[in-house]
Amino acid sequence: MFSRSHLASTCGCALALALLLPSGALAHKAKPPAKGGVKVFIRVEGAKRTLLAETAISVKSESVDPAGKPEDACTGVTAAAALQQATHGRWQGKYYSGLGYSVEAIDGEAFSFESPYYWSFWIDSKPATVGICSAKLHAGEHLLFFPQCSKEAATQCPQGLFDPPVLELRGPKRARVGQTITLHVLSLENAKGAPSAAKGASIAGLGKALTVGASGTVRVHLRRAGRFVVRVSAPGAIRDELALTVVR
Repeated sequence: MFSRSHLASTCGCALALALLLPSGALAHKAKPPAKGGVKVFIRVEGAKRTLLAETAISVKSESVDPAGKPEDACTGVTAAAALQQATHGRWQGKYYSGLGYSVEAIDGEAFSFESPYYWSFWIDSKPATVGICSAKLHAGEHLLFFPQCSKEAATQCPQGLFDPPVLELRGPKRARVGQTITLHVLSLENAKGAPSAAKGASIAGLGKALTVGASGTVRVHLRRAGRFVVRVSAPGAIRDELALTVVR
């Protein structure tokens, strides 16, 4: 089994270690949740496909106990609660005494603690600095889970995803036929989320393949109405998508 120090050194960031931090460690104070819960957005990317498209959920305080041991449960309005609610409980993790919960499987895609792959957890376009039990949620936050493999373990990772950058697609969610829109694509560096233009990334979903230019943008003339899922991808990177409605 990987040791705590081995996992921290191979991820190239505090991320995998943060997933295993004791509950409450490094956590910032959160305001009490509204009665209806805290609205956040959550997305899960698998190694080959999107497991959960970005979904808005209202997270309520609850006790999350994937291992079936109430004494180890995560409580409150946490990232663990968001994952539990968004996936309808379709995730698994193990509780490690003194460390907390790890995420080992989401919607059937599993990476055990011993695997060179592991589930990364980001909040608002940056690696999380606390674990899923300690991450107290704030309204409007965006949560992202995705698998990655450290470059140090590259020979053990046939699916790639070596410390992958995360693509971020920005653009309008609603436009009109005949309008020309601009899509912006950033590549967020794996360790800290530092942004740069995602030159060469591919955009699909609007009827023809598009390539992101040096400035990180693509201009698209909209010729027909409909609802489109615009997707951006690049070799070795974590994909992103945007829902666009085009009206007449």
